[in-house]
Parts: sequence; structure tokens; C-alpha cells
Amino acid sequence: MSASLDSDSGFVDSKEVSRFGYAIGVSAIILLIIVVTALASYVCSKAFQSPQAPPSNSDMIDPESFFVDDGGGLDEETIKSYPKLTYSEAKLLKKGSTDTCCSICLNDYKGSDSLRMLPNCGHLFHLECVDHWLRLQSTCPVCRTSPIPTPLSMPPADDHVAPLPSRSGD
Repeated sequence: MSASLDSDSGFVDSKEVSRFGYAIGVSAIILLIIVVTALASYVCSKAFQSPQAPPSNSDMIDPESFFVDDGGGLDEETIKSYPKLTYSEAKLLKKGSTDTCCSICLNDYKGSDSLRMLPNCGHLFHLECVDHWLRLQSTCPVCRTSPIPTPLSMPPADDHVAPLPSRSGD
């Protein structure tokens, strides 16, 4: 853009001035948009990545505090009464079984691993795994069968049953 001087007045042509002003205005608007976008991006990234101080011991949540002991587990005497055997003995005992790993810890059984077999369902688990489980829960981890014998439903005694009144005279 070469500004031409008006020979009579010595001023720059008004067309050239308006083009120059227009270019400055557009450039300023584009620069303003870039600055606002960069500033907004910076503020948003700081909001999502705000540096937090490492939690103090008093702020830490103890996972044990969420556990509620409802007394649903079994006592040690009952747990110890369930059959205990090695995996090699269990393979001989249950020849058709496909159990090759503990359903609680998901580790494969080895020949010398001590296992406990739950009565009623016959499922096998590592001794340590199932003992811990049964202290907290009274059911099998796989089928939820209760290894505790439940009393059979007994009909009420005859002396507690009131006879129904009979309709006479119909």
C-alpha cells in the first residue's frame, strides 16, 4: 500500500486511510479473539488440574471403617469342623471335577495346597481364603448354599391348632 499524497493539500488520500483503518480493526478483533480463547483455555485447565496438597493421615479413609460386622459369619469351631485336604487328595476324591483354581483368590491350585471342602455343596477353596470368607459370611462363595444345617420345617403340634367351627343347619 503506497499512500499517494494529494498534491494540493499534502494529505494522504482518504481511501487509503479507510483501508488502513479497516485492516487495523480486523487485526485487533482477531488478536482479541486469540487472547480471550487462550485466557479461557488457561483458566479451564487450571480449574480441572488444581494442585491439591497431599492428604494428611487424618484425611485418609480407612477401608475397614466401611465394614459392618453383622455377625453373619461362622465361629472358628464350625469352620475347623469342615473337611481339610490337599489338592492332590481332592483330585482323587473328585475325579470328574474341573475345579483348578480357588474362586476366592483366583490362584491355581498346586498339589500340596491345603484346601477346605464345604459340606452340602462340596466346593473347594484354599484353606486361608475360605476360612477368612466364612468368618465374614456363612454361605458358599460360589453357590451361596449355607453350610450350616437348617432345621426342617415342622408342622405345628395338634394341641395348638384350633378347630374350625362347622356350619350346621345348612
